[in-house]
Amino acid sequence: MSYAGQPLKRREDRRLLTGHGSFVDDLQLPDMLYACILRSPYAHARLTSIAVEAARRLPGAVVVLTGADTLVR
Repeated sequence: MSYAGQPLKRREDRRLLTGHGSFVDDLQLPDMLYACILRSPYAHARLTSIAVEAARRLPGAVVVLTGADTLVR
């Protein structure tokens, strides 16, 4: 049986809409960290530099990464 193009009965809706479900954002684990991603407001801008020093000095900041830090070498 193919499900492509067919409506499916959603079973989770009532539980989530009545407050009895749980979402990923509800998870709390020991030593859990949060991430924030800052995107450029300019769609096709050519970035020549990124100043991250102020972000690294923020209280509670564990790591500040740029695209260059995430490249596989």
